[in-house]
Amino acid sequence: MSAPLLLLRPAEHDGDRLIGRRARLRERVAARVRATKLDAQLAAGASPASQAVLTLRAQALGDRRARTMIGQRIRRLLSESRGARTVRRAQVPVRWAHVIAAAAELEQLAHRLLSPGPLAPRGIAQARLLLVDGCSALYHGGASEELCAATARALENLEPSFGW
Repeated sequence: MSAPLLLLRPAEHDGDRLIGRRARLRERVAARVRATKLDAQLAAGASPASQAVLTLRAQALGDRRARTMIGQRIRRLLSESRGARTVRRAQVPVRWAHVIAAAAELEQLAHRLLSPGPLAPRGIAQARLLLVDGCSALYHGGASEELCAATARALENLEPSFGW
């Protein structure tokens, strides 16, 4: 298997110029090991073309399997909010009342993630962080924004911007 091709924006160039090269092994390992940290950068609006590891992470998030896993996890969360909940000992408690209140937005987010077509890595990263970050609005009462707003923001940021 050959290394993925990267398109990067050179640091010394401010224009629309991109360079292409193969990903190095250490960059591929770093993209996997630092996934959550890179997701936070992408969710905040970092350009995937600015660093090789961000490019690799954005590619991984855009992969059909990754999108499917996130969408199915959201749907499982919605299902558990309506019925019997699986109790796990080593888990941050979910704010079920907020899940029920944001059910429509969460379903839209899951549907979009499970649908074919291009999605922006920023929105995918925001959706993933809702699920994996114990300080997100899904789990934490003192989160900086409520679950409905966080879900709506992720849904909005799923729309790709081609800048044409």
